[in-house]
Parts: sequence; structure tokens; C-alpha cells
Amino acid sequence: MPTRVWVVFGPEWAATVQALRAVDSRLPAWIEEEMEEAVRPAALRAQRAVMTVDVQGGPAGHTGMRARVAEGVGVRVGPTRNRNGAYFRIYTTMREQDEVIIPRGLDRPSGWRHPPFGNKNYWYHSRPTLPGLFTDTIADSRDDIARNIQDVLERAEELIDSAS
Repeated sequence: MPTRVWVVFGPEWAATVQALRAVDSRLPAWIEEEMEEAVRPAALRAQRAVMTVDVQGGPAGHTGMRARVAEGVGVRVGPTRNRNGAYFRIYTTMREQDEVIIPRGLDRPSGWRHPPFGNKNYWYHSRPTLPGLFTDTIADSRDDIARNIQDVLERAEELIDSAS
């Protein structure tokens, strides 16, 4: 016949369980916030890079295009579909629907076609003088991003350890 063993846990056990439950409820949101901050420096580099890009073709003068592209650069962090991990994305959006191709055009050697100053009677083909604005800038930030995310994970580990 099997023997039953009863174990009585002391108050420190209950306190540890309660602390871990508190950490468990806030940890996913905390990690997402911290990951966003870890990736933000790369997004800021992309914003600065877009302000310095030169474009060939099109009319002379300034349209404010670079500032509009830079304004739309952001970071999105969230759980993966299966909820077993998290992702981050550095993105850019444009306020005007007819300008959504511009960020991609700034990144590709082929550039983009557009009517200058909204005049649809004339179309120009613009190309960046140094394509890869976003992809190269973000790729150059890869080591910093990895280091920053590793720091976030280590702080999360410390948070869990301190709760127990």
C-alpha cells in the first residue's frame, strides 16, 4: 500500500507564490514595453537617415517629403501569433495614401514615380542616390538591438528572481 506524505509549506512559500503571480500578470506587458525601448534607437537612426537622403530626378526644391517619411517611422512590438514569443517591427507610414510608396522607393534602387507637387500632367522618376536607407540602417543596428534585447531579458530574469 502506498504511503502518503504530507508537506506543509510555511508562510514564505505563500509569499513567493503571490509574488510570482504578480510578476506573471505584468511581465508580458513589461517585456513588450522594454523591447520597444530597446529597438527605438534603431528607429531614431532610420529617422535621421531619411533626413539626409539625396534623390535624383524630379523637380528642384523641397516638398517636405523627407520630414513626412521621418515622422512616420515607428516601432511596433507584440506577441507572436502562437503567443510563445514576441516580435518587433520598425515601420514607416505616410499620412497621404498617394505617398505610401515613397518610403519603399527611398529604400530601393528603382525608386518611385510621382507627379511633382501634385501636378499629374508631369511624372518624374525619382531614385535615391544611396538605396537601402531603411534596410541598411536597421541592419547596421542589428548588434545594438540584440544587445538591448538581451539586457531586457536579463532584467526580466532579475525581476523573476527577486520575486521568489
